[in-house]
Amino acid sequence: MTSSTSNAVSRRPGKGTKLTLLALVVLAILVWAGFAIHHRMTHVSAQDARVMADQVTVSSRLAGWVTDFSIIEGDRLDKGDTVAHLYSRPDEEKLKTLKAGVAAMQARLDYQRERLTLAEKQFKGGLNMTHQELTASKAAMAAAKARLVQARKDYQRSDALLAKHSVSQQQRDADYYAYLAAQAEYRQAKQEVAVSQAQADNAEVGFTQMPLPNPSVLRSQLKVSRQELAQARARLSQEKLRIADLTVPSPIGGVVNKTLVDAGEYVSAGQPLLMMHDPDKLWVEANIKETDIGELRVGQPVDITVDAYPDRPFHGHVTVIGRAATSQFALLPDPNPSGNFTKITQRIPVRIALDDGPVKQIGPGMMVEVDIDVSGDDTRHG
Repeated sequence: MTSSTSNAVSRRPGKGTKLTLLALVVLAILVWAGFAIHHRMTHVSAQDARVMADQVTVSSRLAGWVTDFSIIEGDRLDKGDTVAHLYSRPDEEKLKTLKAGVAAMQARLDYQRERLTLAEKQFKGGLNMTHQELTASKAAMAAAKARLVQARKDYQRSDALLAKHSVSQQQRDADYYAYLAAQAEYRQAKQEVAVSQAQADNAEVGFTQMPLPNPSVLRSQLKVSRQELAQARARLSQEKLRIADLTVPSPIGGVVNKTLVDAGEYVSAGQPLLMMHDPDKLWVEANIKETDIGELRVGQPVDITVDAYPDRPFHGHVTVIGRAATSQFALLPDPNPSGNFTKITQRIPVRIALDDGPVKQIGPGMMVEVDIDVSGDDTRHG
């Protein structure tokens, strides 16, 4: 009985062993506290952080019925992929009408060009003809004048000789009537020259007996037709743009976050159809206490822990340090009209770029924790 009691007492830890264990525990606590204090002095941490992305809202530029919309949330789209189709049959019919109108305008313009070409040839021919007629009339008038001069001389000579009884009365009368005929012929020739001159003057400005209008008139008509054709083409181009806008394309390549309409709905111009983001352009936004913001520098490395994947490390660096507290942009700011004041540490937004880690597995809105190393002025990414 005595021996068993002594053995039990001998197995109990001695006072020295207890002190050793206590010293080890205290040492571990001190080491842990030292690491915690060192980490607190060299790092700025925040739990109020989220994964962010540029949210792009895709809208229709025109109003209409959605005839084709089969996209669901989570679908990936490339830039330019079709998001939705709007009802387009009336616009397609209008496009056919406008195309026919442009074709008719073009045919009219071609026709007027041909008329202008013929009128110019006709005008040139008529001008030449009237000038030739004027030349012939002037030549005939010169010949008539020469005959008149000769007839006057013959008559004057016969009249003088009759007084001397050198010619007969019959000869003198014949020369007299010949002189009168020459005068009449000369007057007629002068009148023909005047008429030919008037025709030539009229031909210079296009007033001739031609089946086609004056070329200058046709040129003006051609100018009007060109303007009408340009207007018709502009209307056709506008209608093509409208029909193109009835197909809504994806403005970026990315993932669909939320759809906002269904096929068969009527949408207004500018109404959102879906929201999407580019998964290759994510970042983390952390709200850092204003008391810690002075330690931050662009380029400082950051350890990131995503709540959804706590065992998978992410790394990044500081890219933007905000200059205004988040409370300044609250929808209902507190103006403190009563005069009572409670000082609250404000938060400053800081943007952090993701450098490595399984980025493909995260998305906008996920909660993360960040640990920013402020021990040095590391600006390798600045």
